[in-house]
Amino acid sequence: MQITRFSEPVNLKSLVVLCLLALVLAFAPMAGLRALEKLEVPLTVDLGYLGSVVTGSLRLDEQGRTELTVDACNSLELSDARMSSPAAVLELSMAMIARTGASVFGQCAGLRPIESRLHIELTPRVSDTGSAALFQVTAIEIRRSDGQPGMLSTPARILAETLVLPRLETMVVELSDPLAAIDELIETFMPAPGEPRVTLAERGRLARLEVHPQGLRAVLSFGLLPPPAGSVVPEPVLDPAELAEWQRIEDELDGFLSLIIVSLANQLEDRDLQLDLLAVLLDSRHRIAEALVSDEAENDSLRGLFLDAWTALSPLLARADQLELAEGVDLRLAGFLAAGDALKALDALGPEYGLEISRDGLRRLARLLLSERAPASFTPLPLEVDPAVRNLFGVAADRALAQNAEPWWSWLIPSAHAEALTPAQALRGMVPRLESIDDYLALVARLLDTALDAHPAGQPRVPAEYQGLFDPLVRATAWKESCWRHYEGTADQPRVIRSPAGAIGMMQIVGRVWRGVYDVERLDSEVDYNVGAGIEILEHYLVDHAIRRGEHTHSDGKDNLVRATYAAYNGGPSHLSRYRRDETPARLRAIDNAFWRDFQKMRNEPWPEISDCYAM
Repeated sequence: MQITRFSEPVNLKSLVVLCLLALVLAFAPMAGLRALEKLEVPLTVDLGYLGSVVTGSLRLDEQGRTELTVDACNSLELSDARMSSPAAVLELSMAMIARTGASVFGQCAGLRPIESRLHIELTPRVSDTGSAALFQVTAIEIRRSDGQPGMLSTPARILAETLVLPRLETMVVELSDPLAAIDELIETFMPAPGEPRVTLAERGRLARLEVHPQGLRAVLSFGLLPPPAGSVVPEPVLDPAELAEWQRIEDELDGFLSLIIVSLANQLEDRDLQLDLLAVLLDSRHRIAEALVSDEAENDSLRGLFLDAWTALSPLLARADQLELAEGVDLRLAGFLAAGDALKALDALGPEYGLEISRDGLRRLARLLLSERAPASFTPLPLEVDPAVRNLFGVAADRALAQNAEPWWSWLIPSAHAEALTPAQALRGMVPRLESIDDYLALVARLLDTALDAHPAGQPRVPAEYQGLFDPLVRATAWKESCWRHYEGTADQPRVIRSPAGAIGMMQIVGRVWRGVYDVERLDSEVDYNVGAGIEILEHYLVDHAIRRGEHTHSDGKDNLVRATYAAYNGGPSHLSRYRRDETPARLRAIDNAFWRDFQKMRNEPWPEISDCYAM
């Protein structure tokens, strides 16, 4: 047995204190001490950005070329740099012309220039500060253009090791700015001062680096200390002032998504990606419009709207990883994605972490992507038509919808001359009456005929094999949405029909969903403008969603296109396939079935079943 001897007298009191301290530390979790929660999120540094870092390290010019020299007789000319990530390392390949020799009587004597490709493997590592990615050269090889090692590559290899490797090993991908920005963002999305707060106990740092097919994946780590146990209490019912503030923040969310999506979509050439981004915008606007009038809105509904929108948006933004934002390639898109993913991960930790959507938080998140172009506020929501937004939706900016509003003097025209008016003018302020319902519906049918004949102004977007579906689709939609009415009330006091969610007029178009694309005031005041907008929206959902996503490839063929188009028109792009999903709520299934009955009738005869809306 080994006996420990103390050279100094043992202080029994100190020993007891040390033992007690050890026991406290051992049983700290049992004593209710809060454990540090690690939050990890990925940030992808794409190959394009890594290529720009290489360009800077090797000082390549605008044509992607550089010449590195030892002396007049020994130099390398580099060009055509390519980054790839085939395995656990990054690979840099460059075209190389090596000139090696010695100066003899003032002349260079030696081998002729060697043309080949230089292949270098780079292994990433985390810097000591935890805020940057560094790179170590782990392999170097010179190959001929056919991919085989060159027989005379040794001098060139020595030259490459001398001139290239030191520069590459100074490469740095600095992530301190994104880390600091995400730190601030997390704190901004935490509960307001005075409420139980989550403490950011450890600032963000780079935990590890992983080579990824798209480039380099940096795993960011944040340390969170949750609020004390039992600090989460049920939220009280919102009072009117709180409800108004909550709705203003929903407007901010709408504005935030609109600006981000439109800004990015305008920079893309990939039409599918553009349309998928716009679908997220439309779905989010539909949900916000519904939430603003819901009697069952809870305090965390806004949080859910944000997280659902981010869940749909983030994979689309990841597809835009080669997008150039502002000037050149930078990390803003990657940082923006990582920040949103950090918020989603924070929410997944549980309600005690109290993720709270705020206007300040949304503005801070927008600045990560848009920098100085991020507005001070996303409200008030702009209502004017934006030609760039119309163009994104495939509606030509110079295409004017019908403008046949009734002139101010039309009330002077005797009713006997009403036939001189256009259908839109005649219908202005007209509330259908049962005793003249046939005349009223005939007038609406003429309006629909006129609108369909005038659309489109140029090349039809609907493929020829589906054009026969479009006329009854428009008529059945107008009937299902409004019973072919633009006004309700009395003849003396007509009012434009509106749904609780703000859907307007005959085609029941939600102004806040389609703001920027259509003039909200004209949707209200001009029935022909309302109908023309509805036709364009149906065309958008038919061509850009139902056909593009192949709804006609399922059983029932072409008929699926009609049902899918109306479902999207009624609820947003995410509702496209609800007509064939088993989990679709009965309420929505009833709406779709009623529309389908109307369509089938109007496919054979462009006239509705009057008893569906007007009791005879």
